[in-house]
Amino acid sequence: MDHEFLVDGEAHRISLEIQEGKIVATIEGRRLELDAVRLSGYTVSLLAAGKSYRALVAGQGRKIFVAIGANQFCLEVPEQGSASRFKEGAPGKAESTVKAPMPGMVIKVNVAEGDEVSPGDSLAVVEAMKMEHEMRTSSRAIVAKVHVKAGQQVDAFQPLVELKIIEP
Repeated sequence: MDHEFLVDGEAHRISLEIQEGKIVATIEGRRLELDAVRLSGYTVSLLAAGKSYRALVAGQGRKIFVAIGANQFCLEVPEQGSASRFKEGAPGKAESTVKAPMPGMVIKVNVAEGDEVSPGDSLAVVEAMKMEHEMRTSSRAIVAKVHVKAGQQVDAFQPLVELKIIEP
C-alpha cells in the first residue's frame, strides 16, 4: 500500500507491507526487505541486504526519528490526505478514525462498539517492527465501529477504530 512520507522535509512515496515475516519497503521504486527485532526500549536491530544495523527509533506525534550509526533522519506523515494516522473530528460531527501507524499485527483490541472512551484511553495495540504501538484516544468519544480483531494483520494507515466525538 503506497503512502507519502516526508523524509527530512522532502516528500517520498513509500510502500510498506509484511511478507513472510519481513517488512518490505518500496521507496521510490527501490525494494528493501528488512528483518527487525526490538532489543530494548528504543533500540531496534535491523537486517537488510545481509548487513546488520542497530537503530534508535522514537516517535512523537506524526514524526518518527531514526538514528542508524552517524545517520539521522525524520519520517513524518503529512497532515493532509489519507496518510494521517488520526484525523481529529470536530465535536458532534462524523467519526474520527484511528489508523495503524505501519504494517503489523493487532495484538489487542481494548474497546467494543458503543463504548464511551476518555482522553488517554487505550483503543488497540498494534505490533510493528517488533515494537508495540498503543493507539489512544485524545478526545471523549463513543466507539462507532471497530474494524479489526486481535491476531489480524493490518496495512499501514488501515482504519482500526472509528470514534464519534462527544461535545464537551
